[in-house]
Amino acid sequence: MLKSFRFLLQFAWVNLGGVLGFAAVVTAGSFLTGVPNGAQNIFETYFSTLPLVVLIILFIFAFSLCTSNLNLALSLGARRRDFFLAVQGILLLYTGVCWLLQIAVSAIPVLFHWSRPERWSILTALRGPNLFSYPLLCLAVLCLGCICGLIFVYSKALGVIMVFAAAVLGLFGTVFLFITSGTWDDSSWGILPVVLTAGAVAVVGVSEGFLWRTISRYAVK
Repeated sequence: MLKSFRFLLQFAWVNLGGVLGFAAVVTAGSFLTGVPNGAQNIFETYFSTLPLVVLIILFIFAFSLCTSNLNLALSLGARRRDFFLAVQGILLLYTGVCWLLQIAVSAIPVLFHWSRPERWSILTALRGPNLFSYPLLCLAVLCLGCICGLIFVYSKALGVIMVFAAAVLGLFGTVFLFITSGTWDDSSWGILPVVLTAGAVAVVGVSEGFLWRTISRYAVK
């Protein structure tokens, strides 16, 4: 399992480096172009929606993890059980790093007293008691990306349909973030935040079962 994990880790570090580099460029661009003082530009847009942009990137990473990386690892002699366990470690690594990134980025407007704090509602809402909403959604998105990748290998047409379905679920995921984080503060939601959280947990659980079943029977192509 460790060999499979190290094999996947060499790709994961490159991917995570790209995410961290993107966040650094957006943050530096925001400082340099006057976003802290109220300037409205592309850096402000990316900075304020960085958690959502990262989710899209994670989906792409997971899609690749269960297509090209899977084929390459098995063709080099990796055991299917070891690869499945290694994937779990990589998914947790992606989730943990992106969670820490979100926490760090969300602290910047508060620490440096950026003007018009309402611009950072998504960033600042995912803190405190709502801290665990984001990593849960990251993990769910990663699992969906893996599923879409595996299905795409077997059938490109079905894979495209699954990617479209995942995009629709992504919209619901955005709503999930807004509601569970308290960005849309409305008591009329009732138990909806609890239902959405349970749904995200269910997506992860079902996805893990599907991943194990599919990877254990996977034939290298």
